This record gives sequence, C-alpha cells and structure tokens, in this order.
Amino acid sequence: MNGVILKDCKFLFQSAEQISTGTSVFVAGDTIKAVGDFSGLAVMAPEAEIVDCSNKIVMPGFVDAHNHLCNTHMNLCRAFPFDYGSILEHMMTTIHGPYGWHNEASMYDISMASLVNAVKHGATTVSNCTILPEVAHDAMRESKVRGILAPQIQTGVRLHNDNLTWQGALDKAEYCLKTYHKPEETMKVVVHCHDLYDCADGFLRSAHALAKQYHTNFVTHFWEFASTVEKAEKSWKQDGGAFAHYLKLGIVDGKTVLFHGSQLDAGQIETLAKLGAAVIHNPDINASNCGTCAYVPKMLEAGLTVGLGSDYGSLSILSAIKLMSCVHSIQFQRELRTIPYEAPFHCATMGGAKAYQLDHLIGSIEPGKRGDIITFDLSRASNLLPMSTAILDHAPLLLHFLFSRNAVGISTCESLINGEFVRKNGEFVHLDEEAIVARAGEWCGRSFLDIKKAREEGRYYARQVHLDYIPDDQIPPEVFT
Repeated sequence: MNGVILKDCKFLFQSAEQISTGTSVFVAGDTIKAVGDFSGLAVMAPEAEIVDCSNKIVMPGFVDAHNHLCNTHMNLCRAFPFDYGSILEHMMTTIHGPYGWHNEASMYDISMASLVNAVKHGATTVSNCTILPEVAHDAMRESKVRGILAPQIQTGVRLHNDNLTWQGALDKAEYCLKTYHKPEETMKVVVHCHDLYDCADGFLRSAHALAKQYHTNFVTHFWEFASTVEKAEKSWKQDGGAFAHYLKLGIVDGKTVLFHGSQLDAGQIETLAKLGAAVIHNPDINASNCGTCAYVPKMLEAGLTVGLGSDYGSLSILSAIKLMSCVHSIQFQRELRTIPYEAPFHCATMGGAKAYQLDHLIGSIEPGKRGDIITFDLSRASNLLPMSTAILDHAPLLLHFLFSRNAVGISTCESLINGEFVRKNGEFVHLDEEAIVARAGEWCGRSFLDIKKAREEGRYYARQVHLDYIPDDQIPPEVFT
C-alpha cells in the first residue's frame, strides 16, 4: 500500500463547512484512507509518495453537474440571426443543427478538448449530456474523468447523424445502461430526455420508467426559457397549468434531476423540494442565453438539492462558482437576494454529488470516499493572495468568498481522480493538451463553414418531426416506429 500523502495542506477544504490548515490527506488505491497529522500518516504509509502542500489549497474535486462536452463549436452559430423568443428557430440554429453536423471524429476531438478544460479548472466529475454516446463514453474514459453519461434522446427532432425514432432512442439509452453503467466505479449512466417541449408525454413516461428500472436518475432540461414556459402553459391549461401537467405524468421524484429551472417560482420550488428532486444551476448560460437567473436563494431556503454546472464545454465550473456567488444580489424583483459564502462551493461539490446519488463516493474529503482531490498552488496565484490562514479562527467561511470571487482562470496543480494523478505539477500526466486543442480548433472552424453553406442552401443538419407541447394522439406515426 504505497499511495500518496498530500502533506501539510495550507488550506484543506474537507467540505463546505470544514476548513483547516496543516492537515494531511492519505490516499491509497482509489480511496481516501485517512485525514490527519502528517506524522501519523507517515507511520501508516512509510512508502507513500509525498506531495508538499504547505503552500497549496486542497479541495474535493468539483462536480460539473451539467455540461455538453461536444457543444463548444455551437457558440460560432451566434453569428447567424435568430430570435430567442422562437424556441424552434433558436434550437435549430444554435443547438440541434450544430449537433447534427457532428461526425464521430469531430465529436471525439471537441469532447476531449472540453474535458481538458473541465479537468484543468477543477472538475473531477462531469455530467455529459450528449449525442453519439458511444463516442462520448470513449472520450470520457480516455480523459480518466469520473463520468455521468447522459445520452440525449427526444421525439420532436431528428438529427442527421442520430436519426432515432421514439423506440430507437429508448433502445439507445438502454444499451448505454447495460454497457456502461457502473456507478460504483467511474461511470454512471442516466436517462436524459432533452427537454419537455421536444419530448412526447408517453416518451417521457417511458424514459422515466427506464431510469427506475435501472435505479438511476431521470434528467431533463426544465423551465429554462420564458417562451417555452408560456407556450406550455397555453398547451396544458386544461390540466391546471404546465407545471401541474408534468407532475401528473409522474416524472418528478427523488431521482429526478432538472437542468436550469430558471423560470421556477417560489411555490414550484417548494413542491420540488418536497418531492426530493434536484436542480442544477447554470448561471452563465441562464444569463447569456435567457437573460435570467434561477431563484437559487429560495431553492436553498426550501432545502432543495442544488448542483452547479457550466453547460458549455468552453466554460468552467470555476466561472459558475463565481457567478453563483454574485448574481443573486442583483435580482431586485425577488424577496431573497443573498446566499451564504459557502453555498457555491457546496453546490459544486456535495450538491452535485447528492443530485446524482454519488455523495457516498465523492463531494468531500473524508476516509472511505474516492480519491477525487484537487490542489491549487498559491506560490504564483496572485489572484488568490487575500486568502490567509490568519482568518481561520475568526471567519473561516470568508475563505469561500475569497476563493469564489478570485479563482476564475486558475488551473489545478494536482488533480487526482479515483486515486490516480491526472494532473501533476500543473501539467496533464497522460494527455497532450496542445494537440487536443489544435484538433478541436480545426473542427470548430470547419463546422462554421459547413453550417454556413447549409444555411445558404436552406438546409439544417436536423429537422422537426412534431410540434412542441402537443398531445400524443396528434403526433405523426413515423415518430414512434
């Protein structure tokens, strides 16, 4: 049992509430074995590798609880005019069209670049909502990240490269569950219906039943755009409104994970909390795409499980932490406008872990949990200079504020995932970052030219096969078979 000892951490963030200095951590195999004084750990593991952390921050690895690793090239499509008020126009231009453009090589290379970005900035677990899940799985395994694989399925849209019928989409999801789902190791598979507007009601129920059969999470984008909520309210008025309609479908329970929730009101938040569901907050995308922000202070007050996600492969969990720490104070139309200093860190660690029922494995640094740990070297981190051990006895939670406010852009010095070094001394151990980024950059440029040509010819790389929010009996037969 050789293992590694992270020695004399200047700051050890074991959890959102527990911060210490001078503490050491011993990891052997895939597991954290002990936390305590170095002298005791050295006796326990005399042959362990020693990493001097006397000038480092040591934290549990972050859980990026909502990302699309293959979507970095989509940002280029903002060059084309579209109306955010029209969900179909928006999705075909910036989401489904670019998704449908992918081939297996572009999918792999862009996903790998996004994984490099995620791990470099502190994520050790990434929830990846994706098309072509076999390719996505291979990229995640190559990066050694702890993965939550969420194959994207829907009924309302067909992609050119993933032209799945209703049953075909469910079959693909079940194949991934049978083949890749090993949550006690490093890959969990969840059942991911893309969104409520492009999934038929019967399909949502079937997908939820599939998740229940395999004891995993049912996940979906939920209440993200004001325009979709308004349309849903009109469509399901006879059911007492859209929110009530989807509760009646039985798809919201203690294993349901809802992405965004930026249109949820206080009453709906309290209902979700009572049902045991989780919401993943994505402050960057909510602000830039929707011009809004989820009511997170109310979510926290209600006891709702809240995780944190970056949503785009070119963004990072560190930027999500910073935005969460500051955007709520300017939501003047809401009664609650502040969150505790430690809330963003909690959401980026235990919040995401709990949402996916992985909190017994990850989310904090304690004996028995997996060795998913990150370090930040303070010796050259001028942006983190305000962090001082002098305040530990007086106001330790202020360290969360100082970290959240200042850490954007910093890279990890070490990243251990499942007890294995993925980054060491500020460099990747087994990945060629420069080559990965170069390949992805070439695909991004090519995607824009291809999509631009298609638009000029009146084409998209995807097509709508049924309207949003319509009863199942009005859906064309081709959707089912």
